[in-house]
Amino acid sequence: MKKWIFLWLFIITLTQLNAQQQLNYVLNQQANNNSITIHISFDALPASDANLVIPRSAPGTYILTNYIAYVDDVVAYTISGKELSGMIGDGSYFTFGNTRELIHKVSYSVDLQNMETELLDASTSSKARKDYLGLFGYSVFGFIEGLEAAAIQLTIITDPSWPIFSTLRPETTRKYGSDRYEVENYAVLVDAQYLLGKDVQVMQVPDAPIPLFIAAYAETSIDLKNIGNKGLLGLRQLADYFGYIPMPHYTLVYEYLNPISARHDYGFNMEHLNSMTAHRDISKTYDIDRELGNIIHHIGHSWLPLRSYGEGYRPFAWQVAPLIETIWLNEGFIWYVSFHDILQNTSILNWWQSNLDNAPDFIKTKNLKELSLLGSTQYASDFRIGKNLFSRGALMAYDLDVFIQQHSHGKASFKDAILGLLNWSKEHQRPFKYDEIEPIMSEATGVDLSSVWQKWQKAPE
Repeated sequence: MKKWIFLWLFIITLTQLNAQQQLNYVLNQQANNNSITIHISFDALPASDANLVIPRSAPGTYILTNYIAYVDDVVAYTISGKELSGMIGDGSYFTFGNTRELIHKVSYSVDLQNMETELLDASTSSKARKDYLGLFGYSVFGFIEGLEAAAIQLTIITDPSWPIFSTLRPETTRKYGSDRYEVENYAVLVDAQYLLGKDVQVMQVPDAPIPLFIAAYAETSIDLKNIGNKGLLGLRQLADYFGYIPMPHYTLVYEYLNPISARHDYGFNMEHLNSMTAHRDISKTYDIDRELGNIIHHIGHSWLPLRSYGEGYRPFAWQVAPLIETIWLNEGFIWYVSFHDILQNTSILNWWQSNLDNAPDFIKTKNLKELSLLGSTQYASDFRIGKNLFSRGALMAYDLDVFIQQHSHGKASFKDAILGLLNWSKEHQRPFKYDEIEPIMSEATGVDLSSVWQKWQKAPE
């Protein structure tokens, strides 16, 4: 018994030490601008226990991406001065042999040029251009397995003439050549974007309720002020709708790019805790005045699901694309809030319904959970799946809205249901379970929503 107690105390102590230690990450731009090197330093541990994990997915991407294909020159450094070459494991990670020698640092390089060339979806790839590096955290930063909760000090080193911007700490006065950031943990590190180079434009939007920034790289002329005006309008409308703003600051990151090829797709965008990224093909006609809905939608994700979410979304399993049952809620509820409630676009109901009506049988025959599980890895790769998921979620929100207003005699609406989810998440600090969603919304609105809920759990008739 004493042996087991000692072992348990040892495991607890080791876990606490891992959470308390600070890791040091150094990102160094290579001279040719097509690759970067990453160094990760940590408290010494046996080489046999140190797996370097390269993410294959990230919250909200709903896809598997083989980022390990662009990682090379993987080396671990022992405290005695030896170098141990990394070996690819059975999954998306590197090992350093069975030796018990203590290592305290690993390093690797990332080929940005091949990443952008081979990944056809611009929203998944970092970019390397003549005077620009645009880095998505999850596409370049790996982690030592078991140390994900540790605090991180990140140092970025680049050309002395290049300014550095990050959504971690957005500011118009940028440092040149190098900068340092204190980061809460790995999840926060990889959720951020990092824009390096002479051609990065940065502007802070005046009179915003929180610090609001635009950071852009453009291979054409752009109107940064106009983008900022749209961002400010969208943020204010969302603040009016929800009644509060959960973000300490927010950045809209835009890339206006010459397409790498005709097959590359620049239409998808990504949401993050305190930022969004948008990509535009400059060979196509583009009107910033039509951008407001996209901005509202992606900023809106900072409320749901980034701060209120179901099981599978967080804590995130970086080595796989987790199976998520609530993508219809993550996407569809914010589609409804953004386009129907805030922008008052009631005609969009017809488009959502047409996405359901025109879907192939392999989508129509899936119930809500099944389709969400399918979308966990194929949301955008076959966008009929993605469109069907957010359309079902948005139409469910509409039915809930009508039902709530009728049965509360106009005293409540769908807004109360979504605020109920947000308040529940803030109070309980955990993901909600699937069978908790309807009771949370019913309690928040004072209306029994079980009949509408059950209707939408089934496959469309």
